[in-house]
Amino acid sequence: MGVYIFKPEDLVRYEVITQECLEKLKEKILRKEDIIIVGGPRAGKTKLIEALTFLIPENWKIGVITAYNEFKPFKGNIYVINTEFDGRTVEERTSEVIEKIKEIDPDYVIVDTLHTIDVPRILKELIDSYGFIVTSLALSRDLLSEIVHWLRIDEEILGKFDVVIELYRDIQTGHRKVNAIYEIKDEKLEKIC
Repeated sequence: MGVYIFKPEDLVRYEVITQECLEKLKEKILRKEDIIIVGGPRAGKTKLIEALTFLIPENWKIGVITAYNEFKPFKGNIYVINTEFDGRTVEERTSEVIEKIKEIDPDYVIVDTLHTIDVPRILKELIDSYGFIVTSLALSRDLLSEIVHWLRIDEEILGKFDVVIELYRDIQTGHRKVNAIYEIKDEKLEKIC
């Protein structure tokens, strides 16, 4: 049995996002803006990323950093870099990931894992050269502090990101949705959708 890959129209159909907000995200992606997707556990971060890849033009390359085969290359323009604990140090795995990204030379880099590589180092070395979509845990409504904490990045790297997508999961119903989309301006979040 296969796993269903969410598409943008599924997000609208299941009221995860409005068509208007989806269009705003599409504009941001086409400008290769750097995006952080935040939410609690099981909020739908990976499913949202899957759907967003369909907004990225087919002739653009997408490099996906994931662990333990959690993200599948379901489109021809997706290049998966699988990281896992394998006896090498985090530094060795991170160096290998950076080299693979440079070899792929993608238009977008998606980071959908945090624990097997040094994400701050990857961002410091590559964010000026590629568009990034990164997932982060957020357990409180202080989103910027949560991002800095969970991604272990400093204010300078945070300031290179353009957009934060906040996901919400209703514990009673299990419904997941985009709670808000923000632009990062002067170290503050400005809601745009």
